[in-house]
Amino acid sequence: MGKKYFIYILFLMYGCTARVEDVKAPPPQSGAFKQFVTAENLFGVESYGKDNAWVVGFEATIFHTGDGGQTWELQQSPIKEDLNDVSFINDKTGWIVGKRGTILHTTDGGKQWLKQDSHTDKRLFAAHFVDQNQGWAVGTWSTILHTDDGGKTWINQGSGKDRYYSDVFFIDSQRGWIVGEYGYILHTENGGNDWIQQECKEIIPEEPKDDFASPIPHLYGVCFTSSENGYIAGMDGIILQTADGGKTWKRLRTGTFYSLYKVAVAEETIWAIGESGLCLVSHNEGATWRQQDLRTRFWLSDIVFKNKQDGWIIGGLGTILKTSDSGKDWKMVSGISIKQEKGLF
Repeated sequence: MGKKYFIYILFLMYGCTARVEDVKAPPPQSGAFKQFVTAENLFGVESYGKDNAWVVGFEATIFHTGDGGQTWELQQSPIKEDLNDVSFINDKTGWIVGKRGTILHTTDGGKQWLKQDSHTDKRLFAAHFVDQNQGWAVGTWSTILHTDDGGKTWINQGSGKDRYYSDVFFIDSQRGWIVGEYGYILHTENGGNDWIQQECKEIIPEEPKDDFASPIPHLYGVCFTSSENGYIAGMDGIILQTADGGKTWKRLRTGTFYSLYKVAVAEETIWAIGESGLCLVSHNEGATWRQQDLRTRFWLSDIVFKNKQDGWIIGGLGTILKTSDSGKDWKMVSGISIKQEKGLF
């Protein structure tokens, strides 16, 4: 029952089987904003510099802006699979991962995307590159792909067990973390040659129960600001924090049981986004959190900051939001803006 429960959660998170015309939007309200760069569900966003950003999503959707979101260009994908994540190391070189082992690569900012051979047909949920050669991608069936030549060759470092990994983050070419279902946290100190399991005891039930009654919550997103300090987002409003590289993890009090899919840090500010348009922000290392009203109730799947001021959030039904003032104000670039209801907490 646990596995089915997890698949159901993934369905809610990614909406991978729902076409745009099947998604029911909330009733329009007075003063509602409705404008689309795309109406497809978006799963991944990446930015480089102040103005460059890429968004990817359902049915091979790839859009790029070079002017901070004022105009967008549809970039062509060589395949028609769903795309889940995107990683760029500069304004020209990047990778996209997705369904059926899809890995795409560009060296010209996305004017041309070429398919790389991942040697797997497993769905890839996330990718992270630290330079033009070293990168990792993770997904279903314990898939952990690694390349040290920019994707010309990919090697699977995973175990092949029936386990799902949702996100991967490396602080450099040697030290990285992976998170996934049933509270899995993996860490490597040698570029993925060896993966060691870490855990947060606060999210593990004290007494064994059946999976449905008391499942260990799934973990969706991970990010680190140094080799010691990191954060993880997950089900049931979970945000975990470590100050020792993951040797110990503690659960922070967020005040919500809504699932949180991604976490990002912009200097001293921590951001977490998730279902029903929920966006949480903390200015004191997670001691307290407040809800940021983004005027949307669609799920939010990814967030990125490349500097303190400029950030992007994307999500369901083509939702794209941008801030240029450190998150004081988020402008809806694409999607349906509605009055946020109270009572998310």
